[in-house]
Amino acid sequence: MKHLTVSLSAILFLAGGTTARSNESDNQCQGLDKKVVALINQYKELRERRRHLPDGAYDKDLRDHSGKLHRVLQSLGTELGHPPYTGKIIVGCLGEPDAIRNDIQMARYLGIYESERRKMGRVPRAKRDREYLVYEWRGGHDFMFFLNEDGLIIDHGWWFAYE
Repeated sequence: MKHLTVSLSAILFLAGGTTARSNESDNQCQGLDKKVVALINQYKELRERRRHLPDGAYDKDLRDHSGKLHRVLQSLGTELGHPPYTGKIIVGCLGEPDAIRNDIQMARYLGIYESERRKMGRVPRAKRDREYLVYEWRGGHDFMFFLNEDGLIIDHGWWFAYE
């Protein structure tokens, strides 16, 4: 009986912990459009699925260009990759980024991003103290990033290794 009580207590504790984390995330995402919340939930499910995928296993939803994960990340970048969204909202809703980098660490990845901005007639702003919140699509060689400047998301971009 003692073991049953301990086991039930552990289950209740873990369930409470999960609920608390979920509620924190829900609170961070309050006020967001239902479409965006649905994208966030899809992203979390796909990210979790990717984390449990055995090494070398192929899943078209996670790996293919225009697969589900790629499309969801594209949509999230479009929806959340600009003001008034903040780094706190991004991390609170999507979870911790796969990496957080500074300008020096991102320098080799920004050429394509800056070139695309110029083609669209968007002149790069003078760099301030930026932080890049990196969310991986296919590992560290294909990813989407949010540019976080003084806590405010000012843009988003992609890096593709073209392998």
